Amino acid sequence: MARPLDEILDHEYDGIREYDNPLPGWWVAIFWLTFFFSIGYVLWYEVGIGPSVYDDYAADQLAHYAKQAELYKDLEVSDKSIMEFAADADLMNGVAGLFKASCASCHRPDGGGSIGPNLTDDYWLHGGTPMNVYTTIAEGVPAKGMQAWLDQLGPVQVMYLAAYVSGPLSGSNPPNPKAPQGTQVAAAPVE
Repeated sequence: MARPLDEILDHEYDGIREYDNPLPGWWVAIFWLTFFFSIGYVLWYEVGIGPSVYDDYAADQLAHYAKQAELYKDLEVSDKSIMEFAADADLMNGVAGLFKASCASCHRPDGGGSIGPNLTDDYWLHGGTPMNVYTTIAEGVPAKGMQAWLDQLGPVQVMYLAAYVSGPLSGSNPPNPKAPQGTQVAAAPVE
């Protein structure tokens, strides 16, 4: 005797008749659980009071930066300390994201210059030593429209950015760079 679920349906197409084979109950249950979970998720995180993914990420970044600031609070900002950071390839890979988020809108992601000057050549408007770069990032250049980043990022992140500009970006030769601006400064080893 055929079960009611195994009955042949009344329609036929090209000589093919179809059985009524519903999905297994466990599969239907998982489907409905995920459906209701997704409604709750959207209501909590997108419509309700739950933190968005962006808020969570920003909070995690702030906690990370606060931890780093605490770790390096007694570190003296100098050419030597900046270049020590520049020598850490793993750190500079991470700082590339900070550079893209903070500086790329004016200097391009590759540092080749757009609204702001090219950061990859040997020409500098405000001095080319790591400390000059740090000071420029920290204090900004209000006359040229560059904001001061020290209050927003803190001294450790400004030092990271100075290390990134003085290290990996220096001499990287991006495609179609902006024309040189400022005075040529020969790269000198930092003692």
